[in-house]
Amino acid sequence: MSPHGANMRMSVLQQGLHNSRAYITSRNGAVIAFALLLAVMGIATIAQTVRVAQTGLDIDLLIAKQTQLIRTHKSLMLRMADAQSMQRIERYAEQTGMIPVQETSVRFMILGVEQGQVVVTKALEQTP
Repeated sequence: MSPHGANMRMSVLQQGLHNSRAYITSRNGAVIAFALLLAVMGIATIAQTVRVAQTGLDIDLLIAKQTQLIRTHKSLMLRMADAQSMQRIERYAEQTGMIPVQETSVRFMILGVEQGQVVVTKALEQTP
């Protein structure tokens, strides 16, 4: 075998090896890029799932707070209605020593504003 033929054969082998390395390298790069893409998509999916779960928790907490506030509002409305009932007011008046009004005539005054002062514009007296 001639030295030139051996060099030629070696050159062909080296070129084939170089081509296979380039193919392997480009193939490995594609696999790595695909794996990175999958990892990024997985992280994005997990982040979105966590955000949805957190939003759901926030909604549940707000609904519970709303329910509590509705109950408190109803309780206060009931207390207000009880406090405004005529029987309760009469009972309170008796307990604190108030006496009923004896005078049967009622005076009405209509107020107005003149030059920045409150004045009586009309006075009415009504007797039964």
